[in-house]
Amino acid sequence: MFEGQERVFISNDWITIIFVIVFLIIAVLKYNNSERFSKLFSLIYSDKYYTEYAKTNPLIFNNFHALFFLVFLLNISLLIFFSKQVFDTSIIPYNFLLFTKVVLGVLLYSFLRLIIGYFLGNIFEKREELKYFTYLKFSNISLIMIYILPLLILVNYISLPVQKFLTTFILLFTLIMIFFRYLSVLENDKINFNSLFYLFLYLCALEIAPLVVVYNMFVS
Repeated sequence: MFEGQERVFISNDWITIIFVIVFLIIAVLKYNNSERFSKLFSLIYSDKYYTEYAKTNPLIFNNFHALFFLVFLLNISLLIFFSKQVFDTSIIPYNFLLFTKVVLGVLLYSFLRLIIGYFLGNIFEKREELKYFTYLKFSNISLIMIYILPLLILVNYISLPVQKFLTTFILLFTLIMIFFRYLSVLENDKINFNSLFYLFLYLCALEIAPLVVVYNMFVS
């Protein structure tokens, strides 16, 4: 008598579908906003993009940013998912449920940042300055998401031993890019707090507080 054995199939086909969705969104962005999409890459060497589109109305909640937010949501969720999968060997590989939780966590962070930013803008009476600051930051985040997309594709299709190295590289690359682009944002922002202490307190509440809430809800 032969005993039946359970066969476990591990598939990353759903990740391929996500990559296709991301490429479709980028194609729509390129088709509908060809000039702006191309000029976004000039942020690497010039700040002209900031002033050229700073008078867009609405500045934040427009079609260009809405589509780029979807690219950000999927790309950053994949990066977090790959990192979790590589460094935590106890989880099931290519677990779609885990990816869904990551997406929800990123959505929650974005929502909390928006709400906190709204209240801080009213408290400090700097609503327009905060809107401009968010515009600067998201412009840079959008650019970074384009650059890490090819690296995420490589992570998904290379062999497991190389995945850890490449995932670590992408994480470091993303963090370094965010750090330097954030410095660029601070140089160009219009918040202009009289005290560096209040500026630091403001940015910690805006950027770190949502992360703490999300971490406590989904990780702790």
